[in-house]
Amino acid sequence: MTATTLSVVTDNTDPPTDSIVVCSETDAGEFSTDNADESETATARPAKARAQYLDPNDLVIGENVRVSFALDDHPAEAESIRRFGVRNPILAERHPDGSIEVVDGQVRALIARAVGATQVPVWVTDAPTGVADNERRIARTLDQINLNDRRIPLSEADRAAGVALMLDLGASATRVANGLQRTRSEIRQAATIGRSATAKQLLDDGQYTLEQLAVIADYEAAGDTDAVQELTRATRYQFGYVARRIAADRTETRDRLHAALPYAATGFGTLTHEPDLSSEPTAFIPAADLTTTDGSPVGEHQIYADPARWVVFLEVEENAELVDASSGELVDPGTVSWDTDPDAAPGEGLRHADTVRWRDRWTPTYYLLAEHLSDSGLTLVTSPDINDEQARASIAAEAAARETSRQEYRRVRELNKRGVAAKQRREEFLTEYLTRRKPPAQAAGFIATYLAGQLDASTVQLVTKILGIGHSRQELQTAITESPVNRVWVIVLAMVLATYEAPIDKSFWRARSSATTDYLHLLAELAADSGSDFALVDVEHAAAGDIDHHDIDLAA
Repeated sequence: MTATTLSVVTDNTDPPTDSIVVCSETDAGEFSTDNADESETATARPAKARAQYLDPNDLVIGENVRVSFALDDHPAEAESIRRFGVRNPILAERHPDGSIEVVDGQVRALIARAVGATQVPVWVTDAPTGVADNERRIARTLDQINLNDRRIPLSEADRAAGVALMLDLGASATRVANGLQRTRSEIRQAATIGRSATAKQLLDDGQYTLEQLAVIADYEAAGDTDAVQELTRATRYQFGYVARRIAADRTETRDRLHAALPYAATGFGTLTHEPDLSSEPTAFIPAADLTTTDGSPVGEHQIYADPARWVVFLEVEENAELVDASSGELVDPGTVSWDTDPDAAPGEGLRHADTVRWRDRWTPTYYLLAEHLSDSGLTLVTSPDINDEQARASIAAEAAARETSRQEYRRVRELNKRGVAAKQRREEFLTEYLTRRKPPAQAAGFIATYLAGQLDASTVQLVTKILGIGHSRQELQTAITESPVNRVWVIVLAMVLATYEAPIDKSFWRARSSATTDYLHLLAELAADSGSDFALVDVEHAAAGDIDHHDIDLAA
């Protein structure tokens, strides 16, 4: 290959306009293509650029989209630069203070430093003036992402961080999407991930989808480390379920804190989680486990007399209260006309169902802080001061029963919440899965087994008869299990057709129904398609509504 050379020029001299540099280090006065790797992408001379050889240690490695670079990860590039020098010139800008900052070629400059190179070819342009700093940085980041993807590809984490940087600098999602040939949705997700150290690390691991990583990043941005830890412990396939469960829990916690505001204003401490008395018996004492000095149960009068000694936990009872949709006042369900059509007036003395709504009820449980027990004037119901051993045992048993009941209720509540999250995830999966055009192989057997279980005894007899497979439901199930997929679909069809055929009796010609019409017309179509000599006769045409039974010629 003929070498194209370019002499180093002074600051006020432009190099030849047709020069393209892909060079190794030769004499200090030239850029040369000798020994150039043909697979490398050549760097075209930027407008008004000056070709110079510079010490890589004198170059400023400024803000760059690539941050996760390790020299050991690129031994081939390092060996090439060690042997031949930098062949593809670095792009840099000279700032008014004289510093030269790398715009493109950070990796080449860093490798050159590491291998001890003293000169590297650089295209130097003057840093633009009159351009806002954020605009300059946005443009540079776009260029860096696109250029680097054509050489040593950026890590997904670096790309996401670059997207986040551009949006933070004021670039619109549309502008970045167009610049990187991505959708706006992908850009927004990448920006969310790029702001999260955890999500960026997981992105390069390839364990989670962009949507899942964006969820992790949102929780990290909110400072919810518990959610981040729980989500990062979940597998990719459990992620949707865990994420929905966490989201429901956080929503309930926010609602609980909102409901607790009046109690906090009164002076009570509020709990976001119900205390586990089995592990925290000395921290919180339920009011139900306390008595006054005269042995009376502790009521709200004593509690509200000194709220600073108490904390409250609010338990939710979903859709427990009926309230006026506008005012929020409680409504007696017996005063509502539940069966009224939306556009009809309610019954006399009743109100329309559209004027009410159900809401959750928050029930307080009060706990005395154990540190205040001694000066509260209250006593534990299981106090050793009670002399009657039998009474003490009875009181202790009642307290244990209450705690067992409370723990069981808590378990039911928690498992129900998990059940809701699991149901939401199943419906999400079904919605996604059923966009397919072709049923899976398992569908035939599943549907056939389901239908076989729904048939009454007489229909089972008819199905097995027309299929010629015996007489029992068990024989029908065996045929389903042992048949190939296409035959199973025929069995499914047989069961559906039998459910239409079974109720038809000898007088069917006089009782028209849409079901019978559809069934008989289908049989006619199936016969025609298969070349069978079956065809509907007069009474069948009458039952199908094709003719009036009075018009049937009885002499024919």
